[in-house]
Amino acid sequence: MGLLLEQGWTTTTSKTMNTPEPQAISVSDLTQQIKNVLEGSFPILWVSGEISNFVHHGSGHMYFTLKDEKAEIRGVMFKGFNQFLHFKPENGMQVLLEGDLTLYEARGQYQIVAKKMEPAGIGTLYLAFEALKKQLAAEGLFDSEVKQKLPVNPSCIGVITSQTGAAVRDVFQILERRAPHVDVILRPSRVQGDKASIDLVEAINDMVTFDAVDVIIIGRGGGSLEDLWPFNEEPVARAIFSCPIPIISAVGHETDSSISDLVADMRAPTPSAAAELVSPAVSDLVEYINGSERNLASIMQRDLQKRWQGLDNTKDRFALQQPSQLLKQHRTRSQEMIHLMVQAYRLGIQGFSGKFSSANEKLLALNPMNILSRGYSIAYREPDGKIIRDPKDLKEGDPFELHTFKGALRAKRANKKK
Repeated sequence: MGLLLEQGWTTTTSKTMNTPEPQAISVSDLTQQIKNVLEGSFPILWVSGEISNFVHHGSGHMYFTLKDEKAEIRGVMFKGFNQFLHFKPENGMQVLLEGDLTLYEARGQYQIVAKKMEPAGIGTLYLAFEALKKQLAAEGLFDSEVKQKLPVNPSCIGVITSQTGAAVRDVFQILERRAPHVDVILRPSRVQGDKASIDLVEAINDMVTFDAVDVIIIGRGGGSLEDLWPFNEEPVARAIFSCPIPIISAVGHETDSSISDLVADMRAPTPSAAAELVSPAVSDLVEYINGSERNLASIMQRDLQKRWQGLDNTKDRFALQQPSQLLKQHRTRSQEMIHLMVQAYRLGIQGFSGKFSSANEKLLALNPMNILSRGYSIAYREPDGKIIRDPKDLKEGDPFELHTFKGALRAKRANKKK
């Protein structure tokens, strides 16, 4: 209950209210929760702005502020990433960087941890590079399973590069020194500029028409991102992927990989390194041949020793020590086999003779002449010669022939007496 005073103040009664004390969290807990929300809400992102307060610390790390006309954010690029930069960041420089948004708990400040940084003028190229890289990776053009193996000992090497640059001279010098027996075909091509990508694709297709080419080196010497950009264009990447001949990409930029490097069957940091990869040195071939000869001689020696050991074991056998005994055993066994064969032959003849006699007796018993010899006779009707089995087979006066054991006689059936 309040009481209104003249001065406009109010006061309360002395009755005490029991209210719970608020639950407090520590600064560390609050900062950690903010950190979790912040870092979980932002993926890797690209940010553009102007560098200020730049410090390259003795530890190798770079500390800076990235700002525009309305805001600023603290940034850091650790040594493991900034050592690959191909330019020196400075205050006032407009840059495009890629990194993670995080919270520095010790000061309660959010900052960006940069992984890549490029001058803003070529930042759009990097965005295009990353987009194409992601697309081709999703299509499987970078997968190791689709990479072709390089020939061990090629007989013809194709080279696609500028015919006026230092790269082509280095490649030919190395190939001449290491593998003078290998043929080299140069297909000159533009390697920078607006139409370079078209020329590179045509050069790859031309190499395919040469049936003799075993492997292709495509590349150029170093340069800026703009100079190397034709090797980051999609038509070149797809031509390399579709080529039936193994390709080594040798774009002279050791710190970063181009799209051509990723899609090629093998990547070399420089054209000179590519030439060494693809050409076995003559001295290496000689050493390989000598090693093969040594291995072959060792194998033959082991085989001969094995065969000699077999002969030594064979000569110790009883049969070779006493050959006359072996011949005697074979002679005795041969005689036994002959005796068994003769017995089997005789038994076979006897059995056959018994069967023949039995069959002959059956045939003699069935012979009609033997029946006639016992006083029987056979009558045949004329003129058809049919055997007469019943008197009814003849009519009165029909002629017939009567066969006996010693001859035959003709007769007629007599007429019945009235």
